[in-house]
Amino acid sequence: MKNLVAYLLLLAWIPGVAQGFEERIYEAYISGEMGDWRRVMEEMEQVYATTGSHELLSDLVVAQYGYIAWLISQEKDKEARDYVKQAEEYLEIILARSPGNARAHAMLGAIYGYKIGLNAYKAVVFGKKSFSENNLAFELDPADPQVWMEKGNIEFYKPAIFGGSSTEAAKIYEKSVKLYEADNQGLKHNWLYLNTLRSLADAYIASEMYRKADGVYQKMLRVEPRLKWMREEVYPAFLKKYQGKI
Repeated sequence: MKNLVAYLLLLAWIPGVAQGFEERIYEAYISGEMGDWRRVMEEMEQVYATTGSHELLSDLVVAQYGYIAWLISQEKDKEARDYVKQAEEYLEIILARSPGNARAHAMLGAIYGYKIGLNAYKAVVFGKKSFSENNLAFELDPADPQVWMEKGNIEFYKPAIFGGSSTEAAKIYEKSVKLYEADNQGLKHNWLYLNTLRSLADAYIASEMYRKADGVYQKMLRVEPRLKWMREEVYPAFLKKYQGKI
């Protein structure tokens, strides 16, 4: 039975045989069904355990990255810490094999950023590591949109006392969006692109550039009309709060 399950999981991973993991993560993102997101990750872990696929491991870490952010937003810190630990271990495996992997370094920087949110008393230590990993990622590939996205996150969440600026973060997110959009193929069902747009809107709002934020929200709904949580919750709440300032 165990071998049969492994075989079926392998079939599910073969392109064209079943819906791909990335596609299913994307569907979970636009619907906001995070239980589905978790189940896809569990399947990915089982297939990775069977195949040892380096490519699949990279996709799994990206999925964990998104799921951790949601856990933290829901104050599910214990579960978030478990995933942070696992994602860090996986990134170490990836970087041991590909030390010049810019995205892996950017993701590791993001993981250190999550650690700050989960362990505020270690903000200085993890903050330095986060900056260091992101700077290395930037040196390795300054044209990677995900590297720019993480650079924007660092700028946006860095306290103003340490030089953080939502206005500067917005400029960095704009660069990330342009790089994503320069690769038309990379836009298809890409939740990271949509998430960068959401971050850009957040930076605009924090900088009191409400009209620009409105434009970004409308763009997100043009790109993906099925974006349920944006259409039904986020955008209506934004319009209600800032209607007279748009």
